[in-house]
Amino acid sequence: MFSLSLSVLPVFLLLMAGAVCQRWRFPMEGFWSGVDKLSYWVLFPALLFTKTSQIDFSNPMLPKYAFILLLALCVTAVFVFITIWLMKVVMPTASSMLQAGVRFNTFVMLAVAGSLYGDNGLVLAALGSSVLIPSINVFLVVSMTLMHGPSSTGGSSSVSLPRLLSGALVRNPLIGSIVLGSGLNLLGLTPIILVSDVVGMLSQAALPLVLLAVGASVRLEAIRSVGMTFVMSAVARFVVFPLTIGVMCWWFDIRGLPALVAVLFGLVPTATSGYALARQLGGDADRMSAYITMQTILSVVSLPVCVWLSQLYLS
Repeated sequence: MFSLSLSVLPVFLLLMAGAVCQRWRFPMEGFWSGVDKLSYWVLFPALLFTKTSQIDFSNPMLPKYAFILLLALCVTAVFVFITIWLMKVVMPTASSMLQAGVRFNTFVMLAVAGSLYGDNGLVLAALGSSVLIPSINVFLVVSMTLMHGPSSTGGSSSVSLPRLLSGALVRNPLIGSIVLGSGLNLLGLTPIILVSDVVGMLSQAALPLVLLAVGASVRLEAIRSVGMTFVMSAVARFVVFPLTIGVMCWWFDIRGLPALVAVLFGLVPTATSGYALARQLGGDADRMSAYITMQTILSVVSLPVCVWLSQLYLS
């Protein structure tokens, strides 16, 4: 357990360093928002392209892997919807609970997978991301539009669901890099001379800068009295999602590294991009910010314990 905590600790030290730098406005005002944009549009897509271009799609385990992750997404969403109905939560808060439950922080996920399991873990994490990132984006855009109605998108009722959906997918650089890397891989066109080397060098800078930027985005002042809505969204994120994955891995007799990496998708905090989507589609953005901050802090304690349990039962 102690060695496991030491393996994960560098990830969270970088998160804390980013938070401290932002609080002290170091090195200058607005610097970390620029790093965040650089990471989102350049560095992280480079990392996802590099890893998806290396995936062995002939592995017969991959369909099961995708099925398990998508099933966990569905089970978690159903749990959140039932919770929303039982608690009679208003729609803006409900959609933020849904995001907090089903979204995962891809940046932290890949950093933890690489820290714990090396390059093989990173490749499997990129594979899982290639399944979940498009699926979660489609699911959330559809769900939130149905929950809030077309007027939630900025007051224009002329914005249709297909247009919203296509816009969310086309403008997402993570999805684009996954599609491009996987497509070229399947066509047997990777590695690409010079291009793969340049993109590979960019990907090496991605994780440390991304973690610093994620830490800088944490807003302690956003924490208010969120009460049971936070508790239930955290249960969805840290209990229902990983437990479903663990049970299905046991059912399909998937053990070792693939199972351990799959469970990680349910152990990392929700994505910081949930705040922007909440603002765009009518969710409770302030509450979403609090969920992101509190889940990130909670995961510092919960993640090493849960990883230890998963290694105990799924290795």
